[in-house]
Amino acid sequence: MSILIDTGIFYAFYNKKDTHHLDSIGILIHAMEGKWGRVYTTNLIASETATLLRYRISLNAAVNFLNALKKSGIIIFYMDQTTYDDIIKIFKRYHDKQLSFVDAFSIKITNDLGINYLATYDERSFKGIANNIIGRGYFKTLTKGEQEKILKEHQKYM
Repeated sequence: MSILIDTGIFYAFYNKKDTHHLDSIGILIHAMEGKWGRVYTTNLIASETATLLRYRISLNAAVNFLNALKKSGIIIFYMDQTTYDDIIKIFKRYHDKQLSFVDAFSIKITNDLGINYLATYDERSFKGIANNIIGRGYFKTLTKGEQEKILKEHQKYM
């Protein structure tokens, strides 16, 4: 079992004002606890997240994210030339979904590695392409006790 974490999940984790902040806390804490097995992301997702945090919140938030990611044990996939060529094919193939290049890389990685779950708030782009999307409303599915435990655990990452 495994899960790929998308930009929106990381971003909302650090943005207390984001609509999905609590969902992101629950998803990332559970991912780090191994609920979905190995945890993956890509260097493009890391770049996109750091850039959003830098310009929408602060440089400090971006640096905190990058340092936490480095220490987290999350496996980061990097694009090489072969991967790049394959991503372009995916990017063109799903033109009707209006995928970003970053999303096309995520699809490539999930398909190549057989990643079971995708944590994202971008259902529009991934619907019909990725199975087992986890995101919106996740926190509300948890028991009150689990919600409290997760919120306490979250403080360690801030």
